[in-house]
Amino acid sequence: MKTSHIGAIGLLAVSVVAPVRATGREQSRFADVRFASSQHGEVLVPVFIGGEGPYRFLLDTGSSHSVISQTLATTLGASPVATAPVATSVGSILAPVVHLSDVAIGSARVESLLATSLPPDGSGILQDGIKGVIGQDFLSQFDYTLDYQSSRLSWHDEGKVEDGARLALEPSNGRLLVRLPQAQRCRCPVRLVPDSGANGVVLFAGTDSDHLPLDSSGASVLVSTLVGAGTARRVTVRALVVGAATLWNVPAARVVLPGSTTQDGDGLLPLSLFARVSFRHREGYMVVEPR
Repeated sequence: MKTSHIGAIGLLAVSVVAPVRATGREQSRFADVRFASSQHGEVLVPVFIGGEGPYRFLLDTGSSHSVISQTLATTLGASPVATAPVATSVGSILAPVVHLSDVAIGSARVESLLATSLPPDGSGILQDGIKGVIGQDFLSQFDYTLDYQSSRLSWHDEGKVEDGARLALEPSNGRLLVRLPQAQRCRCPVRLVPDSGANGVVLFAGTDSDHLPLDSSGASVLVSTLVGAGTARRVTVRALVVGAATLWNVPAARVVLPGSTTQDGDGLLPLSLFARVSFRHREGYMVVEPR
């Protein structure tokens, strides 16, 4: 099981210039973007930077900030402007930060973005032609829908009425959380990061996720991130309540966080569990439609 999220980047003060929105025929033409997946649950999108591209990036709703490979940053002439710690569920590193101009995915575009630069040949996910990660510093500027059944990312569909469970979003250090009340036998709700970069449920040990009804196989599972890999205990969540729906016998990894890692919430909720997921950042909610 792999989770590719990045934790809060702490010391970095990220500034993103207000998004530039396409209008008229341009918006209509590029409002929908086809995405690809090299493995289950991945959302790989074409990204243009400074008019160059497209480059293959992972769209990661569980990442607070965007990431670019050092190779692509060098190709684009993006010089480091700062350094910042990058925290994940298996550790942290200190990495350079570069300035990117005119970052666009279809009709969604921002004029300026600060991205962490990481080596593509590490043990994380910047391999197999993936040049970077698009995180919440870009995504939170827009409303959009991830349709896993048609492999389509749709921007600018504010007028659409979605089916499914509406879940309130809680901002937390650049990331988002959803609070999921559980059945009466579970003493408290769990707060999970809605994460398109994870291909399986991840539960953080020592949090309220410990109160979920879990079965443990005793086996270990590999958890890899942008900055390294570690092992976790494989468990099964007998019942996970998401809005009006209940997911039964969900495989998960129970991760013990490093002492130096700061995390918010009780774990990660992979969006690929659902048929469609819509984010409405201005209104502060998301909608998940079951498969």
